[in-house]
Amino acid sequence: MTHTDLQKGMMTMKHKHNLFRWIMLLLVFSLLANTASVSAASKKKRKKTEAVSKYSLNMISTDLLLSEDTELTVDGITNETVSFKSSDSDVVSVDSGDSDTSCKLTGENVGNATITVKIKEKGFLFFNSTTTTLTCKVTVTPWASSIRFNRKQIKMAPNTRKHVKIILRPSITTEDPVFTSSDPNIARVNAFNKIVAKSPGIAVITATIRNGNTASCRVIVTEK
Repeated sequence: MTHTDLQKGMMTMKHKHNLFRWIMLLLVFSLLANTASVSAASKKKRKKTEAVSKYSLNMISTDLLLSEDTELTVDGITNETVSFKSSDSDVVSVDSGDSDTSCKLTGENVGNATITVKIKEKGFLFFNSTTTTLTCKVTVTPWASSIRFNRKQIKMAPNTRKHVKIILRPSITTEDPVFTSSDPNIARVNAFNKIVAKSPGIAVITATIRNGNTASCRVIVTEK
């Protein structure tokens, strides 16, 4: 073997050695990247799990009519401190509820407000206290001033149902009218605002709102 061949052989071995080092570095880098990815995914999953609160509200959103009130309650409380605050007390006021874990919400003016509930849990020994925040969105609407049916008269077959379409003004109101029937044995309105036809005949469905205004619809239940 000549000196040149020996040099070529050494260069080839050196090249293979360098190539082997690069392959090993790539494998190590790939392993580290994969580990970091798994770790990040695990941390993300852990954070998602930790984000699930043991506390909850009896409602996360609600509609209120002017001067109407409702109770907002926090569930899952043992000995934590709970506070309630309205983002706009001119729209929704907050007062003491039936217990320390509830408050009374009252619609003061038309608009929207968010009720923020803060739950403070005391720390143990050298651990700091933790605070959990929950929110409830409240929409306050006016009472209806007028009401009418979209149809004055409808015909139905016995044992059928039709949705009662009524028009309230102002349109943003969330008031639910009270329905009555002149003859429930012929036709009536169920809890889902549907006219239920019972037997042949004629009945008048009347809808009444708080201010006393009414609307009526004549229901003719035909023979089968």
